[in-house]
Amino acid sequence: MSKELNIQDVFSKFVRFNARNKITLLSFIVISVLFVVLFQKFKTPYYETKAICMSGISDYERQEQIENLSQRTAIDLVNHLQINIENKDIKQLAKKLGVKESIASSIKKIEAEQLYQQDMEEKYYALNKFEVSLTVYDNTKIQNIQNGLIYYFQNNQYVKNYHSKYIQSNKKIINDIENELNLLNDVRREGAKNNLDVSSVNIISGKDGKEISNQIVNLSQLREEIKMKQDLLNPLVYVQEFANVDKKEDDILLWGMIAIIIGYILGLFFVLVKRNLD
Repeated sequence: MSKELNIQDVFSKFVRFNARNKITLLSFIVISVLFVVLFQKFKTPYYETKAICMSGISDYERQEQIENLSQRTAIDLVNHLQINIENKDIKQLAKKLGVKESIASSIKKIEAEQLYQQDMEEKYYALNKFEVSLTVYDNTKIQNIQNGLIYYFQNNQYVKNYHSKYIQSNKKIINDIENELNLLNDVRREGAKNNLDVSSVNIISGKDGKEISNQIVNLSQLREEIKMKQDLLNPLVYVQEFANVDKKEDDILLWGMIAIIIGYILGLFFVLVKRNLD
């Protein structure tokens, strides 16, 4: 019972203290909020936008799609740019993106993260896509930065080496498939000329002629799939480009709340110091 009375007494004293010094406390709060409003008004505005991307790097590396590793290299490459941004190394950033320094200096923040999808069992698994969040001071530079990211991926030495090997490997596989298709077609033509039962010829798997025909179709499908990947799987591909934004972002609500708290604390400190001096 005495504890409850003590708490009530402390609370009552606190309320009376605030009531006695409300003008001083409110003054500090108003000054703090006013400072935040003025700061937000005169600070450099910024704009936030996002893009959905995918990369063929995991295919170049012949990497298996394990958990969130499918786009890990591409995500790390994007996030590595933030080091230059935080260190204000604009010259190096501009060189990486292949853009002018005035464009590179407009980047406030860039960040990439893996995209996931939830299945029927409420488990999340990684997609072969990732999202890039971009914050810039000048919204007219978004398109230049978007093109700069493509340049950055295409001219990264690691990616270039793997991409080159990937193209060479695919060309060899396509050539082998075409040779195999020519061989199968030759066997079928010779069988037709000599009235041979092609179904009895053991060409690949020892199955009947219908299977041979399916093997031709399968090999042809595989060849076209490899060609399609080779043409479309670039180091960086935009599934959805960065949106053009005109609305300026600000944190006036958040900083306003913080200003109220700080102003109140400063007011309390001022009142207590003044009382001790008196």
